[in-house]
Amino acid sequence: MMKWTGNRINPARLWFHYSAALCLIFGLLLVINQVSNRIVAKGAEITQVVEASAKQAVLSQSVLLKAAQLTDGAGADTRQLLDLTHEFETAHLDLMQGGVWSDALYQHYYSGRAPLNGQMRQFADLANQLALFPPDQRPGLLRRMHLLHDETGLFAALKQATDLFELAGRQETRQLKKVLRSVLALSAGGLVIITLFIFLPAQLTAKHAIRRLESRTAKLTRSQGELEATNAKLEHLVNYDALTGLPNRSLVAAHLCEGIKSDALVDMSLLLLGLDGFKAINDAVGHEAGDLILVGVAECLKTCVDDDQIVGRAGGDKFVILTNEAPEIVAKRALACISADPYVAGGRCINVGAAVGHVTITPDIQHHEQILTHAEIALQTAKQHDWQRVVGFSQELHDEVAAMRQLQLELSDAIQDGQIEPWFQPQISLADGRLRGAEVLARWRHPTRGLLTPDKFLPAAERAGLIVDMDHAVWKAALEYAHQWQQDSGWRPCISLNAAPATIADPHLIERLLMHLHKTDLQVDQVVIEVLETTLIEGSDDMAAINIDGLAECGVSLELDDFGTGYASLSKLTQLPLTGIKLDRSLIAPLPDPGADSVVRAILALAVELGLLVVAEGIEEDAQATHLGKCGCAVGQGYGFARPMAASDFDQWLRDYTGAPIGDRVEGGPWPLRA
Repeated sequence: MMKWTGNRINPARLWFHYSAALCLIFGLLLVINQVSNRIVAKGAEITQVVEASAKQAVLSQSVLLKAAQLTDGAGADTRQLLDLTHEFETAHLDLMQGGVWSDALYQHYYSGRAPLNGQMRQFADLANQLALFPPDQRPGLLRRMHLLHDETGLFAALKQATDLFELAGRQETRQLKKVLRSVLALSAGGLVIITLFIFLPAQLTAKHAIRRLESRTAKLTRSQGELEATNAKLEHLVNYDALTGLPNRSLVAAHLCEGIKSDALVDMSLLLLGLDGFKAINDAVGHEAGDLILVGVAECLKTCVDDDQIVGRAGGDKFVILTNEAPEIVAKRALACISADPYVAGGRCINVGAAVGHVTITPDIQHHEQILTHAEIALQTAKQHDWQRVVGFSQELHDEVAAMRQLQLELSDAIQDGQIEPWFQPQISLADGRLRGAEVLARWRHPTRGLLTPDKFLPAAERAGLIVDMDHAVWKAALEYAHQWQQDSGWRPCISLNAAPATIADPHLIERLLMHLHKTDLQVDQVVIEVLETTLIEGSDDMAAINIDGLAECGVSLELDDFGTGYASLSKLTQLPLTGIKLDRSLIAPLPDPGADSVVRAILALAVELGLLVVAEGIEEDAQATHLGKCGCAVGQGYGFARPMAASDFDQWLRDYTGAPIGDRVEGGPWPLRA
C-alpha cells in the first residue's frame, strides 16, 4: 500500500496558518465593514443633501410670501423676512460645501446664461433690500423678486438642482456598491472558509444598509408629496388674499398682463375702491374688528358683479373690480351695497363709506401697472371730494396730478428762495373803523406760472410734507414786515397767522414761534394763531392739543377759523383755550337775510357768554358791515375793506389808511356805522 508523502502542514505551524487565516478574515471583514459604513454614511449624506436642496425651493417661496405680506402690510415684519432670507442663504452655502457634487451640478450652479448660484444671490439681495428699503420702494422690489422667481426660473432651477443632487447621489452609491461587490468576489475567490466567515455577514450588512437606504428613499418620496402639497398651499397664498379669499394684487396684475397681451381686456374697466377713514376705524375698534369689516366688504362686492368678473383685494383697505359693465353703474352699485347697512364689529355698529376711481382699458395701454396707477390717481381724486365719490381717469386728470407732483418737486426750493411770500388782508374794528390787525395769507410768486393762490399749492405742500416749513417761512417773513411797520409808523400790529393741522401738531411749534417773535422784537399778544376746525382733536394727550394749551399759556391768542362749516361741536368752544372765533364767509354772504341773521345773532350771543372775540370774514358790502357792527361783532375782514395785498402794497395802504379820516377808511366810501 502506497502512502501520500506530499507537503503536509506542520502541526507546529498550524497556529501560523490559523493566525494568517484569521488575519485575512479580519482584514477582509475590516474592508467590508469600512465599505458598508461608507455606503450607509453616503446614503445619509445624500438624503440630507437632497432634503436640503428641496428645502431651498420651499424657502424661496416662503421668502417671497413674507416679502408680499410685508409689502401689503398683511402682518409680516422686517425681522421675519430677514431671518428667512438668512436661512435661505445659509442653506445655499451648506449645499455648496457639501460632499455630493457632480459636473452637471457645477454646470447648473456656475455656468450657462442664468447660473443658479447668481440667481439665488440676486434673489436674496432683493429680499434684503425689500426688508430694509422704505415701503414706497417695496412693490417694485417685490415685482423683481416675482420676475426672478417665476419668470426667470429660479424656482424651476431649484427643483432641477434637487433632481441633479439625487442623480449624483445615486451615481456615488453605485460606485460604492461596485467596490463592495469586488471585495466580496475577492473573498469568494480566496478560501471557502473566508467566504463562509466573511461574505455572508458582509452581505447581510450590505442588505441592511440597502434597506435603510430604501427606507430613507420612501421617506423622501413622502416628503416630496408633502412638499408638493405645501407648494400648492403657498401658491394659493401667493395669489389669494389670506383674509378675504379674494385674488390679491399680484394675481390681478398677472391677469391684467395676460389680458393686455391678448387684447382680451380692451374696453373693460378696472375699478379701485378705497374705504373712508379705515385707519381711524382700526384705531377705534381694533384690527380684528377691522378685519371683519374688510371681510364684510369683500362679500358685499362679490354680490355686485357677475361670477365671470373679477373682484380682488389690492391691499389695505383697497379693492379692485374688473368688469365689462359701465364703470359708473358698477361703482354706484358697490357704494350703495357697502353703505346700505352698518357693519357690526367690536361690539359696535360702524357705518362704512368708500370712494371709487376707475379706468377704461384701451389698446394703447402697454403695462398692467399703468392701469393700476391710473385707477389710483382717480381714486385719490375721488377721496378729496365729498361731493364726487366716483371719478374716472382722464388725460386732464393725469395732467393735473402731474402738475401737482411738479409743484411738490419745486416747493422745497421755492420755500428756501423766498418765493412763498406773505400777503396781508386788513382786519377792521367794526365799532370805530380802526385798523385792528391783518391776516397773513400765503402766495407763491412762481417764476414761470406767475402768482399762485393757496388752493393751487397747499395740497402739494401737504403731500410733500413741507406744509410746516412753509408755514414757518411765511410767518417769519410776515413778522419781519410787522416789525418794520411798527418801527416806521408806530402802529402796533396784531398779526393773524394761519396754521395747518400738521403745523399745530409739530412738536417744535412753540419753540419756533417764540424764536420768530424774539428776532422781530414783537410781543406774544401781537400774534393770533388761527386754528382750523378740522384740527380739533379728541385726545388731550395729542400733540396738537398740547401745543394749543402751550400757546395759550405763553399768551398767544387762538381763534377758531371757519367757524360754522360744521366740523366743530359747541362743546369744543369751552374745552379749548380759545380767545375768539372767526365766522365763515358762508354765514356772512347771505346777510342781512333773516335766516342767516338768526344764526349769526345766536353765535354772537354765545360768544359773549363765553367771552370770545368774533371776527367776520367775507364782508363785501357796507350793509353787511353795518349789520354785523350793530349785532355786536367786533372785527370785520373782507373785500369790502381791502383785498389781500403784497407787503409793499399793504405798506402803502397802511400809510393811506392811517392818514385818512375814520369815515373814509373803507373802500367805496363811508358807511353808516361810522357817520
